[in-house]
Amino acid sequence: MKKTFQKTLIAASVGVVMLSAAGTASANSLLFPYFTTTTGAQSVLSISSNNTAAAAGEVLHYVYNYNETAGSCTHFDGNGKVTNNDLLQHSIASTAAGGFGKAVSTDASTPFYFPLANKQGFLIVTNITTGTAAGQATANVGISGDMAIVDPTTGLVVSYAGISNGLDTSRVGGVISANEGNFAAINDTYFNLSFYPSALVTTSWYGVVAGNMSTAIGAGADWTGTATLSNQGVVYNNDESPFSGTKTKVITCGGSVVPSDLMNGAQQAAVGPNGGLIHAQVNLYTNGGTGLVLSKMQTVLPAVGGGFAGKTFLHREAAPAF
Repeated sequence: MKKTFQKTLIAASVGVVMLSAAGTASANSLLFPYFTTTTGAQSVLSISSNNTAAAAGEVLHYVYNYNETAGSCTHFDGNGKVTNNDLLQHSIASTAAGGFGKAVSTDASTPFYFPLANKQGFLIVTNITTGTAAGQATANVGISGDMAIVDPTTGLVVSYAGISNGLDTSRVGGVISANEGNFAAINDTYFNLSFYPSALVTTSWYGVVAGNMSTAIGAGADWTGTATLSNQGVVYNNDESPFSGTKTKVITCGGSVVPSDLMNGAQQAAVGPNGGLIHAQVNLYTNGGTGLVLSKMQTVLPAVGGGFAGKTFLHREAAPAF
């Protein structure tokens, strides 16, 4: 069963990397805004390089940000390696934490695994191959990739392309680039957060506070960028009826949001079980936060029946143009 599950997930991951491999032309950071190492789940990373990698290979810097305690992220990092036109595919979790390791055991590339089970968070992978002077750091070597996740317990089956910052992250003399982990160009602030009737679907979001994380990464420190998400003083039920009252949710680094986080008790009672809509806005960023990446998770409950019950859907929440 484990081998069949592994082969199925690897096949899905290969397909996605072929579709999402239109990467960047320079050394860059990739943001993967959600992973899980829940027991029984597999989060699988695919990384590919272009054809100008150094003969000795390109150093990949993995920075995991995971929820060790509620309301914050913990930093954990280390290096891997890829070579020319390489495809590196591996479980996020180490084998000791329930992962399967590399998709192909003879792959000469080097992953950097996450060593804990039953955690969730986000990952930044950066090409950091260094030179001794400007122009010697193979700045034209880009990486692209995707994450594929299967969690039988929650019914989650999803794959998504990593978000590139499109900035030169090569290091000169081993000094960390100011662009490593720099996602300050992500400045999404408004989100239309809708949710289905609670008897049919359970809705939540995993939010990552974007910003320039290079200083924290260079110091080996936890990223503490925060976003204060507000309901803007009103929520709507499924039939456009508004109910006023301001409620906010502070996200530090990365964390989960549920509809009740943005409704007071009276609003929850007034909206009821039939679903609703919140025109959410981040009205304050602090500690270097510039934008928010929200991944919406919708778990279909047994009441729906058929082949849909027990399935979880995940997608990045789009920011509206208003």
